[in-house]
Amino acid sequence: MTVAKYNAMSLNELRQYILVHREDIDAFHAYIDRSKSEGKMISLDLSDEQWEEKVKEAIRYSSEAIRWYPSNREDGSKVSVITDWWRNLNTKSVTMYHITGMEIDRATGIWEPIQISPAVQVLINEPKIEIGERVAFVKYIDQEGLKRQIEALAIDLDLVKQNLFVWPTTSAEVFIFSVKG
Repeated sequence: MTVAKYNAMSLNELRQYILVHREDIDAFHAYIDRSKSEGKMISLDLSDEQWEEKVKEAIRYSSEAIRWYPSNREDGSKVSVITDWWRNLNTKSVTMYHITGMEIDRATGIWEPIQISPAVQVLINEPKIEIGERVAFVKYIDQEGLKRQIEALAIDLDLVKQNLFVWPTTSAEVFIFSVKG
């Protein structure tokens, strides 16, 4: 196939093509170049000694964060703000961070990420949050058309930094959806 044919494809069509034709290195390079130029991919300069600090600062809380958790049902306005913010991400691209390791200062409650997966760009479609008795379900359809769901024990929304922190029920981890990325 030629570069002109790759350029005629949508980014999603090109992605589907390279998944089927994994041996087509030119198509793969075209996909990476287009993903970067369209802002769908984040590059980290791992030679920059401060790269981890830059990621940590991007996802740190501000003092304006609001929190939902199961025993905090008396403040319905917080739930409305969080669910409205999430719903308004429909058809928008966000940066998603997945932190799988953290240290928490028990006295202050302040946490520090110690294991961060590379950030990825995610297109959010049909976002919704369903509040249950003991958990919330944060749902969306990604750019591949796959339904995603995170079962959360708590959800924090940082309105200043435009970050949604989703704390799953499975372990000491957090998913962070960032509009500013």
